[in-house]
Amino acid sequence: MRAAPGSQRACSGCSATRDGMYIMRVLISGGGTGGHIYPALAVATQLRKLYQADILYLGSDDGLETQLVPAAGFRMKTVKAGKLQRYISVNTLKGIARVPLGLAQAVGIVRDFQPDVVFTSGGYVSVPAGLGAKLNNVPLLLHQQDVPPNLSNKLIAPSATRISIAFAASKRYFPEHKTLWLGNPIREEILAVRQIEVGAAKQALGFSADLPLLLITGGSQGARHLNQIVAGSLPELLKSCQVLQISGQKLYNETRSLADRILTDASVGEDLRQRYRLEPYMSDEMPLALQGSDLVICRSGASTLSELAVLEKPSLLVPLPPAIGSSPQEINAETFVREGAADVVRNDDLEPALLLTRVQQLIGAPERLQAMRTALKVFAKPDGTQEIAEAVVNMLPRWKVDRLEQEGINA
Repeated sequence: MRAAPGSQRACSGCSATRDGMYIMRVLISGGGTGGHIYPALAVATQLRKLYQADILYLGSDDGLETQLVPAAGFRMKTVKAGKLQRYISVNTLKGIARVPLGLAQAVGIVRDFQPDVVFTSGGYVSVPAGLGAKLNNVPLLLHQQDVPPNLSNKLIAPSATRISIAFAASKRYFPEHKTLWLGNPIREEILAVRQIEVGAAKQALGFSADLPLLLITGGSQGARHLNQIVAGSLPELLKSCQVLQISGQKLYNETRSLADRILTDASVGEDLRQRYRLEPYMSDEMPLALQGSDLVICRSGASTLSELAVLEKPSLLVPLPPAIGSSPQEINAETFVREGAADVVRNDDLEPALLLTRVQQLIGAPERLQAMRTALKVFAKPDGTQEIAEAVVNMLPRWKVDRLEQEGINA
């Protein structure tokens, strides 16, 4: 087995048997939004594929993982995780009230499943999962996706056995002796789509291969302000490029109505209307949408940025603004902008005229787009999923690898 950088030779373990064979058990946790769930599923898939691991996913009972995890073919248990926010509201108080119950549930789930190791990819459900691991004396690999740690990871970092980070700039936040720079987990679908030509990807999505494609997404939850500004820019945007806009499921109807009204009021002809596609959410087609794009307008969540880096996709980043204090997404964006890997505009500064100007400046400057693609290589970690999976295995006792190697299970 190939060891992860900075660690000892890989070990595998198990706490169960199947037909007399040892089976490694791993509890995976991460939830709330796709940015936490997809990386966790990528690691789970790799562990099952390479090590025949028995996986149990621990999620929140009200997060998107309740849909995505069963669809990916993994068993799942849920807890009442409380969303930890930096401002006081009714929802904040409700979230705090859920924490003790969620922790008790997580402790019981970890005790019953008896995993060899716990892996968390972030989100508020990581707190009960991480503390559940600690209280059951199970090794914990905490994964830090954004450059700065969020509140959840700050709370459980002292309990982590190892910490993997997505970006080198995160090293300053954690103890050096237990921190590994491995990149973010990348979905296999993202890695595979690199084999498709950009023009072919556009055509598969119903667009022309010969015109620039602008992809706009506010993440799995959507972004109302971004949706509104894009809709207001459509009459002029469509003269320069094709537009694929992902509104978010809850914001789809209002975005559809607004876009239709603006296009009608501006008397946009059917030929230009055919350049516009609005979707509430894209899961299976999202890798194709990214690969077919010439420019992406999006938030600057860590998972999104890592996928853009692997696919070498130029972007105009609109970081999620902070509630109080600094925004992890703003720091992420600044990290990319410093290397020339992206452009950025503040959410509060965004308005139709500015959006149109920035898009036209970028799409009309192939040299600038190519410079971004080159700069993105600094952040690309296409092997991140495999290396994180190996880091999970490396946390287990050495004697267990001997048993699995005897049984012919190795990577």
